Amino acid sequence: MSALISLEGVSKRFGYRTILNQIRFEVHEGESVLLLGNNGAGKSTLLRLISSLSRPTSGRLCYRGQPYADCHLELLANLGVLSHESRFYPDLSAEENLRLYGRLYQVHGLSQKVPEVLEEVRLSHVKQAPVRTFSSGMTKRLMIARLMLYQPPLLLLDEPYTGLDQTSVSWLQQWLREHVHAGGSLLLVTHQLELGLAVSNRVLLLHQQGLRRDRPVDAVSLEECASWLNDGVHYLPAEG
Repeated sequence: MSALISLEGVSKRFGYRTILNQIRFEVHEGESVLLLGNNGAGKSTLLRLISSLSRPTSGRLCYRGQPYADCHLELLANLGVLSHESRFYPDLSAEENLRLYGRLYQVHGLSQKVPEVLEEVRLSHVKQAPVRTFSSGMTKRLMIARLMLYQPPLLLLDEPYTGLDQTSVSWLQQWLREHVHAGGSLLLVTHQLELGLAVSNRVLLLHQQGLRRDRPVDAVSLEECASWLNDGVHYLPAEG
């Protein structure tokens, strides 16, 4: 597998505070990576760096072997992010928001695809309603519909299951599996370990500013991953 995203000695500081220190890893095509870490470990900061919303203090990020500065537009065109911010226009309807994003990403056949993804996420009945009237769960489903609409090769998901009911979680899991099976890549942050492990083939642990674990998912158990996140994690040495 070729490296889709690579981080080469990436560090991030805010003033005198170091958040991430010398982070090195790759995400390959067709790979699904679960990123674990306690609150404050720097997971969201790392996702912001990878999505180019923030710049590293030192080190380098590359997309398909090219530094971000040399391929920024290509990176953005092939990257899908689901974070705590919806980035929807609140006074526009669900349908209008999807059509807008579809045009930005040059998606063809919007007149057919927008209704299809709204049906997939069970929002067809409110497609004309302003997004500001949506509950948190409905907004999350619309965010997923946006990803479904333009099908980016690389997904960065920060707590994607929060606010979803069981039915929504089930179809999200199925869609993520299909995405990876089709050759897409995924970097997932979630505290819901069982769900994250079920769609991942690799697990990373971020702790005390650095990566402390990098394992294939079939080499770890749910219980072991949970143990990494309890107080005993302070005594885990970094793996060489």
